[in-house]
Amino acid sequence: MAKSIDLFVDAKVPLVIFAREIEGLLGVKLQRVLEAGETWYEFRDDHIALTVGEHDFENDRDMNFRDYRYHLSIRALNIATEEERKTWREGFARFAFEKLKSTGKYGLLLVEDIQKRLDEFRPEPAQRL
Repeated sequence: MAKSIDLFVDAKVPLVIFAREIEGLLGVKLQRVLEAGETWYEFRDDHIALTVGEHDFENDRDMNFRDYRYHLSIRALNIATEEERKTWREGFARFAFEKLKSTGKYGLLLVEDIQKRLDEFRPEPAQRL
């Protein structure tokens, strides 16, 4: 299985609206995917695969996934070495985290392979949507 960096986002807006905000913030064009009754959005280029959707992860240790409605999964594509793939994954994930954090609207949890907490952000209560 390909390694991922995962960004969990506490947002109250519907998925379609959240996906449009992600497009604007990250400068990507997401494609809607409907499969087996589930809907999510995807972006792929030569080096990055990004999926955006809801999730059903259970809380694990100190990572309360249930506090976050949306899940962004970031994987590297078409890159020869694991070191380079890690650089691409982490770079794009950090970019996405910082862009979402800059809005001040969403609680965020950044993790590696759903196992290791990398970062977290909680906005001021009056700013949350």
